[in-house]
Amino acid sequence: MSEPAISISGLALAILLPWLAGISGALLLIPKGIPGRIPVVAGMGYFLGAWFSTLAIRGVDALGIPLSFAMVATVLAGFGLVLVLALALFAVDRTPRQVQHSTPEDSVSITGKLLIALLFLLMGWRYFTILGIVIEQPLFGWDAMMNWAPKAVVWFHQGELTEFVNPSTWLQHGNAAEPYTLGNPPASEYPEMVPLIFLWHMLGAGTWDHPLLQLPWLLAGLSTGLALYGFLRMRRVPTLLSAGACYLLLSLPFLNIHAVIAGYADLWLASAFSIGAIALHLREQQPAPGVTLIVLLMALICIQLKNPGIILGLILLLGTIRQWLKLSWKTESVIILAGAGLVAYCVIMGVRVEVPGLGLVNVGTAGFQLGRFVVYDFQFHPEVTTPVLRSLYSMGNWNLLWYLVTAGILWRLRNAIHWRRPGTLGLILTGIFVFYFVVFFVSSYHYHAITYITLNRAILYVIPALLFWVFTFCTPEEVRDS
Repeated sequence: MSEPAISISGLALAILLPWLAGISGALLLIPKGIPGRIPVVAGMGYFLGAWFSTLAIRGVDALGIPLSFAMVATVLAGFGLVLVLALALFAVDRTPRQVQHSTPEDSVSITGKLLIALLFLLMGWRYFTILGIVIEQPLFGWDAMMNWAPKAVVWFHQGELTEFVNPSTWLQHGNAAEPYTLGNPPASEYPEMVPLIFLWHMLGAGTWDHPLLQLPWLLAGLSTGLALYGFLRMRRVPTLLSAGACYLLLSLPFLNIHAVIAGYADLWLASAFSIGAIALHLREQQPAPGVTLIVLLMALICIQLKNPGIILGLILLLGTIRQWLKLSWKTESVIILAGAGLVAYCVIMGVRVEVPGLGLVNVGTAGFQLGRFVVYDFQFHPEVTTPVLRSLYSMGNWNLLWYLVTAGILWRLRNAIHWRRPGTLGLILTGIFVFYFVVFFVSSYHYHAITYITLNRAILYVIPALLFWVFTFCTPEEVRDS
């Protein structure tokens, strides 16, 4: 059976056009003269560009114009041109003096250069083999075909962003031309950024069914590695260690899986959230308007990717507010304890309120609801411990990553005598793992951990930021400054 016809040039343009627009935007946000700027711009630019393409599609559809690759590409190219002009007009050297007069660039020995070359060769070979998997087109991931890809396929054939509603609402419409629905009841109301990304590449390729439509997911993995490498260099982590962190990320089997299953939102969410969390850390070290805007943009992207992204986006916004307020650690501690006490009170006494724009907030001993996010059955489930430990330390999903993380935590505890106010990134990672504990050990979602349905996908969201934390905070200051 022959493969569907595809426009290779159209698909290439669908990949490159938003990427170039995203790179232009990233160049505006990141000052010149900082080590690692180029890989960060290239990596982060891919995700900014993907978001720009979804905005262009929404804009064309809102004007009532039938969706076509030429029309959407024109809008996107126009926006990219505006960014290029802005870059030409405002691209002055905004590098902070502390960076301009810092220590010289990291010098790498011949042996170090050979090791770096070997690492990048291994990463290149790994993703070349992943490309082979993409071309062979294995079966599409069930979750993508159940929840995400169908929207893009329908929009591709309809030439417009046809409305999707939940099944009960759909049954009230007798006309088949009315809104569509999906077999999974909540899926029709999922955020639409991932289907829009898929749709954009379908429009470029001229088909909805071809293995090369999985390429954006492969490039998302590579772009995340580029961004991680660049961010580590920005923090003066030596080139060899930065390349090692990039290799560790891109060699993770679970990340590689998500690089070849088109339609899933998890890899995009992990990338956007981690870029935002790392940018928060950089903003804490050296405040800059561009870095602040990166955090806010990534929070906005997280919210548009997936329902858990709403929580992750809010966490990024809370981190930004924390840095703006600049409260003392004692004041923050009081606020955190007061917040924990308020949550405990709400659980015991019960609270039910409708919040505009968010939906129903319902907290009680029976469960918890925040808009579309619902957790039931508050009860400790110790049987979750074994599958969690097995997934982290025994199975092949994460290689030896969690042994490295454990060693990093012990390293930090060893230096606890030099304890100081915790940084925003550390608080974010700690808070997320506390949240994971509540979700998988105390709620009805414990089933998802025991059966590994969502456990590893949830962990994936923090992996790039966690690797940044390990390599930044476990690299001695004298090494980072040398």
